[in-house]
Amino acid sequence: MNESAIEMKNVSFRYRGHEETALINLNLVIEKGSFVLITGKSGSGKTTLSRCINGIVPRFCEGELEGKILLNGIDTGDYELCDFGRVVGSVFQDPGSQFFMTDVMNEIAFGCLNMRMQRDEILKRTEESAKVLGIEELMSKRIFDLSSGEMQKVSIASCYAMGPDVYLLDEPSANLDQRSIKELRRVLGMLKSKGKTIIVLEHRLFYLTDLLDRMIILENGEIVRDMNQTEALTLKSEERNRLGLRVFNPEDVLPVAKREEQYKEGEETFRISELSFGYKRKKEDGNPKENVLQNISMSANKGEIIALIGDNGAGKTTLAKVCCGLLKGKSGSVVLNGRSLRPGKRPGNIYFVMQDSDYQLFGDSVFNEGMIGKRKNNDLNAKVEKTLKELSLWEEREKHPAALSRGQKQRLTIAGALMTDSRVVFFDEPTSGLDRDSMIRVSKQLKMLSEQGRIVFVITHDFEFVTETCQRVVCIDEGRVKDDFYISPSTGHKLLMLMGIDL
Repeated sequence: MNESAIEMKNVSFRYRGHEETALINLNLVIEKGSFVLITGKSGSGKTTLSRCINGIVPRFCEGELEGKILLNGIDTGDYELCDFGRVVGSVFQDPGSQFFMTDVMNEIAFGCLNMRMQRDEILKRTEESAKVLGIEELMSKRIFDLSSGEMQKVSIASCYAMGPDVYLLDEPSANLDQRSIKELRRVLGMLKSKGKTIIVLEHRLFYLTDLLDRMIILENGEIVRDMNQTEALTLKSEERNRLGLRVFNPEDVLPVAKREEQYKEGEETFRISELSFGYKRKKEDGNPKENVLQNISMSANKGEIIALIGDNGAGKTTLAKVCCGLLKGKSGSVVLNGRSLRPGKRPGNIYFVMQDSDYQLFGDSVFNEGMIGKRKNNDLNAKVEKTLKELSLWEEREKHPAALSRGQKQRLTIAGALMTDSRVVFFDEPTSGLDRDSMIRVSKQLKMLSEQGRIVFVITHDFEFVTETCQRVVCIDEGRVKDDFYISPSTGHKLLMLMGIDL
């Protein structure tokens, strides 16, 4: 029998101030050297389970913990806080939230420094980690200049330098384009080949098919399924949908329905022409940077839902911010309903929903978030109630937005878009980190905006969401429009290819 890396015996946990129990009488053994995927609907207890493993519960997240948790056969209650990093390397969903230093080299060395290693040992481990992760060229870079994929690799390298046997990754693909996901898969495969125990909490499953040894599904704080690789990959679509899981095989989302007829010949209400934008900062070699956007032109018809796809850094979010007036373009025009809008006139007419919901929530309660900037009356109260109910947020109406889960925060920002009169709405990665059920819920709300005659642009790397929701795809590459087409059975494989999906 293989030796266990993690053992949980009758573990239950309830956060302080919460009535519901996050984990209920959990029993789990994870063997050393295994690759375990833990999935399940949002709110099923995945993050709480990870916090029990890496010591965050109950040391930082206070509450009632029952049962026993063993790491390498030792009760976690006997560990000093500083010892957890030697055993479990944690990579958060947002790697930037766990960085302490301003440059890559010192960030990788930071954990070793806190473990009071000798200088020569720290340098040796830092260099080795950079080599193993293939990020030697990043060592002199500032953390703030890294892409999402590069941040992910630096956070893993920081863990690797401390020499843990267990790696715990929370939604590692949530903010990555397909190129970065492929690189993440390579890194995870390398760690697995070295005999490391790897635990991945994830909704997107397709990139883990050849890596996972086991898949555990949580629901309401309990383990409802525990499957080996073969059982996981042969799940019937009906059962997979019932469990709220994403697809393992990208071709399962094909063929897609033809959706162009009612929009292709529709009323053009939005157009951008020759739009260019560039930051004033210079490159590291002292030369001026090229324009992020280079003479982009496109139009959109009433009611269209358009996916903006492309690699991280291609210019998608910059395009949205220029269209919304949050950034001032160098040249070009934005026309809405036949009227050219100067940058100062765009906010309000064109709405932007940020990827990070925390930057866009200002109310002291979920209900009052919908009231911000609007004249209070009975009609508004009824509209807020209707919108919150449609997004399954009515039961949370008295909570502060900061107390919501990530998925709930995302839905609340969508509620804000539904409450505005903006005729064009840009969403930046609205489904990152969402399970299938939550993704479908977001899809329905965007379709509701479309039915109201609004134009919706969605910046996304989520191929399942695109095939479920959008009528049209615009691919941005190095600040230019690379491709623009309507989704149909004949363009389905082209879509997946442009999104970097291997078939």
